[in-house]
Amino acid sequence: MVHRHGDRAPIPLTIQYIGNSQEVLELTNKYGYGQLTDAGRLCGYKLGKYIRRRYGGLLSTRYNKTEIYIRSTDSTRTKMTVLAAMAAVYPAGEDNWSNDVNWTPVPYTTVPVKYDDLLAVFNCPVFINEYKRRQENPLPGLAKYKNLMTELSDVLGVNITKKSSTFYFMYDAFTSQKGLGIPLSPRIEELLPNIAIAAGESLEYTFGNKSYLSLQAGVLLKEFDREVDKLLKGKDIPRIRVYSAHDITVFQFASILGISPPIGVPKYGALLSLELRRDVETGQYIVVPVYLKDPDAEEMYLHIAGCDEFCDLDSFRNLTSKYMLEEKEWRQLCEYHEDFEIDSSPID
Repeated sequence: MVHRHGDRAPIPLTIQYIGNSQEVLELTNKYGYGQLTDAGRLCGYKLGKYIRRRYGGLLSTRYNKTEIYIRSTDSTRTKMTVLAAMAAVYPAGEDNWSNDVNWTPVPYTTVPVKYDDLLAVFNCPVFINEYKRRQENPLPGLAKYKNLMTELSDVLGVNITKKSSTFYFMYDAFTSQKGLGIPLSPRIEELLPNIAIAAGESLEYTFGNKSYLSLQAGVLLKEFDREVDKLLKGKDIPRIRVYSAHDITVFQFASILGISPPIGVPKYGALLSLELRRDVETGQYIVVPVYLKDPDAEEMYLHIAGCDEFCDLDSFRNLTSKYMLEEKEWRQLCEYHEDFEIDSSPID
């Protein structure tokens, strides 16, 4: 499972798109730039309720390391989200470790941003160069958004540039404002669905390029394949693996799986599961991607391009093996080096 963190305050990069910025800034000071809001903590908790509901049959009522692997990016908002989620996955029961503390601490692992293969946009020089090039280019098919850009420029009093990233950052600003509980202006609220579509196309252009998918999620995909191998060989492994991350992480994972159509910008608390299942009649193994748009939604089954309704394991491997990377290969292809300086401030 790869999920996005819960609702958060805006980041400095997007604050220019928020109209009533004084009210936003005052509330942001309560949490800090980019930090989870109260709604974000609740979002994480609801995410955990979903995990317990859907996968409770694979988990004991009390935390057991042998059953679940939990990893977060080195970001306060993803760490806090997964802590809130695990509080719901493992609610304190009658046999709780304490009669006074109604909470069970559940550990997770994390990797410094400099070494995290889930965060190529910060630590993979080859991908960073491609990302910057695409970010500065106009979004393909921009002409169809001409009227939307003109209206947004008038409403916001900000010149909407032709950079491919503009709609994505704008959409991020508006959703973070709503995450603070501050309503958008009626006109921006009305335009938001169109902004979301354009933002999704922006993500597809900057992160969906097939030539660079391996650098973004190839190690994660290989990890799934490796765990499947262990399982089929009868090894005792955790049946659940949880990765608390960001919208681009969820999007990259969907892209490398060949999800069709693209999922757009993942909402706060969006969760993409890749499930291995066995047909009880035929014994055939199938791979099933399941998507939760947000913790209040119903899960949906997604389609992997190149497969029928469901993907048998062999077909899945044939479609995705070209993207799989060992961590050592990933570093080599990224042209990673220890002296490379990174800026992780957008996810701190």
